Amino acid sequence: MKNIQKIFISIAGVVILILVVVVSVISLGVFRQIEESAAIRKHNFIVINDTADLLSELKDAETGERGFLLTNNKAYLEPYLAVIGIIPEHVAELRRLILISAAKKHLDAAVPLIDAKMAELAQVIVMRRNNDTASALELIESGKGKLLMDSIRVEMKDLNQIEQDALAKSDSELQKGLHFLFFLIITASLFMLLSALSLVYFIYREKQQQIKEIIHAQTQHLLVIQEETNKQLKQVNTTLQISEEKYAVTLGSIGDAVLATDGQGHVTYLNAVAEQLTGWTIALASGRPADEIFRIINEETRQPSISPIKETLAHGTIQSLANHTILIARSGSECAIADSCAPIHNREGQVLGAVLVFRDVTERMKIDKCLKKAYEDLNIQSIELKRAAQAKSDFLGNMSHELRTPLNSINGFSEVLYDETFGPLNNKQKIYINNILTSGQHLLLLINQILDLSKVESGKMNLSLSSLPMKNLLNDISLLLADTVNKKNLKMQLEIDVNLPDIEADELKVKEIVYNLLSNAVKFTPEGGKIGMRAEKTGSEIEVTVWDTGVGIAVENMEKIFEGFFRVDTPFSRVTEGTGLGLPLSKKLVELHGGKLFVESMGLNKGTSVKFTLPVISAGVVLNETKNIGS
Repeated sequence: MKNIQKIFISIAGVVILILVVVVSVISLGVFRQIEESAAIRKHNFIVINDTADLLSELKDAETGERGFLLTNNKAYLEPYLAVIGIIPEHVAELRRLILISAAKKHLDAAVPLIDAKMAELAQVIVMRRNNDTASALELIESGKGKLLMDSIRVEMKDLNQIEQDALAKSDSELQKGLHFLFFLIITASLFMLLSALSLVYFIYREKQQQIKEIIHAQTQHLLVIQEETNKQLKQVNTTLQISEEKYAVTLGSIGDAVLATDGQGHVTYLNAVAEQLTGWTIALASGRPADEIFRIINEETRQPSISPIKETLAHGTIQSLANHTILIARSGSECAIADSCAPIHNREGQVLGAVLVFRDVTERMKIDKCLKKAYEDLNIQSIELKRAAQAKSDFLGNMSHELRTPLNSINGFSEVLYDETFGPLNNKQKIYINNILTSGQHLLLLINQILDLSKVESGKMNLSLSSLPMKNLLNDISLLLADTVNKKNLKMQLEIDVNLPDIEADELKVKEIVYNLLSNAVKFTPEGGKIGMRAEKTGSEIEVTVWDTGVGIAVENMEKIFEGFFRVDTPFSRVTEGTGLGLPLSKKLVELHGGKLFVESMGLNKGTSVKFTLPVISAGVVLNETKNIGS
């Protein structure tokens, strides 16, 4: 009996598989036919629509010509002018689209008619432009234009009829394909349904037999399991007793106080710490309402606080005490506490009780108060420091402005004297005046840098942003130092990417950054050494590196180089001009632009590398604007 059922199941499965394959193959063929019919139908629609568009364009051109003839208003020529260029393109497109030879013959017949019609329209327009209205009217009244238009309509109508017939034929073939596919699907579905019902029936019979056998085996197995379960229950009871003992020991040994209740809020457990804080023993507290044992008030109002145990039992959620809660012990003593209360659930999620964990935080609150006072004191000191820093910046700014005015006069008069505007000078006088001019310029540079630093620190530095061609700027700055480089017999290497993009930046500030770094490289590189500059785009930034083979920077000085007025100690530093502000100011200017500046020393007498980044100009940014940078 089992073998017969298996044979029938196999046969039914094979029949279903064969039906699926056959239906799939035939369906694919029908679908291809439907797709081809749909493509032809779409093509016919396009041809018909393009034919209608061509006739519409001719009508628009004719209407525009009539309006111009009557009014001599050029505005009426707009429809004509709009189509004279696209009509040949539409004719060429129709010639490419039409696949039916009979339809092509009508198009070929219509093309010379269309050309003649357009020529007639152009002739009338020329006559009207030449104010020969009578000749234009005579040409129109001759009926030549109407005859041409009627002939074009006839040819287009015959062409459309051929395409409509082809469209109807495609629709008919499409409907036949759909009907055949529908019939095929229905027929195949019926056969597969019958086969599936047979298969289900035989599978059902087989499963019924298997279930009977499984039930018998499971019954025997359950008897064995029951015996094992009874043994395991005995072991679980023993383990549970041990666990309860361990649980009690654990709760009794933790550093926090633990209080447990039943579902009605009566005390069921207190550990040793809870007994100490509440003043109640487990023997006295057991079965009493938790509110009687755990009495809490608000430290500020001295009013009773809401018990977290009630909230936990009512809502089944974890609750915590508000700050500044005081626990009153049985003896009347008080202590500040912090706690959390969690519900005890059974397997069904019902709340069976609550467990409250709390601790004495009196000492911690004292520490918090001390920390709060220290923080307030520190905040006051911070405000005072900011005021002092602001006062310093304002003082430096005011002093710089006051000093620059007389210095500009000194430098101006020194230049005039040095140029011998007021008469010739001897060598000694020229040396003295040159010393005055050099010192004045050095002092003016120092004042300008101090002023810039004070502006940055006080948040008053303005950046005039514009689209800046970085490649040209770097080359221009390197040319400014070319004479100094040649005098010191240095070699300068430039590696500037030819495709370096523009950036959004303040041109004067960027020039100051590059000049400061290159001039530092020249100052601290002995004669015969090398300096260089690399520039390339990395991601959304431009990266510029200025390097030299000079004296380098000692490790202990790396943290000092960005401090104002600090200068690297070198064998020739006494004769090297500088204020010690160039590098700190350059770093701040780079950061104001949204970039970063890094300094790396290769070691003493091995050179230094300074790298800075600036963001590339971003799309949609309004350029040539002034931004106030700072607080």
